[in-house]
Amino acid sequence: MDKYLTYAEYQAYGGTLSQSDFNLAEFRAQKRIDYLTDTRVAAMAVVPEEVKLCIMSLIKVNQTAGVDAIADNPLLSSFNNDGYSESYGSASEQISVLDKKMNATITEMLYGVMDDNDVPLLYRGLDV
Repeated sequence: MDKYLTYAEYQAYGGTLSQSDFNLAEFRAQKRIDYLTDTRVAAMAVVPEEVKLCIMSLIKVNQTAGVDAIADNPLLSSFNNDGYSESYGSASEQISVLDKKMNATITEMLYGVMDDNDVPLLYRGLDV
């Protein structure tokens, strides 16, 4: 299986990235989903709609708050108006928050979705 979400599907959902930017964003989102689902989606005959929508959400989060966005626009952590002072959060703190947000998005959107063998996509236990 190539991509979980094609560029045509991305555009149909309202995506606005160029194809080259989409390719990288989709790859990153797919790898994060693969990590949290133990690559169950890759073995499926058809990618569920929930996975496609999850990819869309991850791309959006990454666009607005991803590593590249953090580098371009660091998060303002405090501001003092009287003597004019600004403080920015560290990149590692911001990336940690981003990781949690993206993992929470996957957990929320893929909860209860089963693979072709009726195993929950988010199942991370042992099969005995």
